[in-house]
Amino acid sequence: MQKWIMAVLFFGACTFGLVLLIVTSAQPKPEAEPEPQIAAPAVTLDKVAAETVYKQSCLSCHGDQLQGKIGPNLQKAGTKFTEQQLYKLILNGKGGMPAFKSSLKEEEIANLSLWLAEHK
Repeated sequence: MQKWIMAVLFFGACTFGLVLLIVTSAQPKPEAEPEPQIAAPAVTLDKVAAETVYKQSCLSCHGDQLQGKIGPNLQKAGTKFTEQQLYKLILNGKGGMPAFKSSLKEEEIANLSLWLAEHK
């Protein structure tokens, strides 16, 4: 008699779980909020200043010829990323790369991203 009761309870619980799963998956999910767009300040490319910032902040991880060391190769960064993508990446960091928004000015980051975007 106990086996019969246990079987009924087990199948009842499974049925309840299945119905609960179907009901909750049918409910509309809230849309993810779009990421706020970060706009780089408009700057005119100053290659000397960009190279100086690169040597001070990036050379140790990306190498003296942009060949990559700890960080990835940047010799063709302009073919992989747009200026805006590079700006956002340098500003906020990603993965093992630190954010530079607290150590570099926005204009320096914009100039550096413009310089890197030209490497194709």
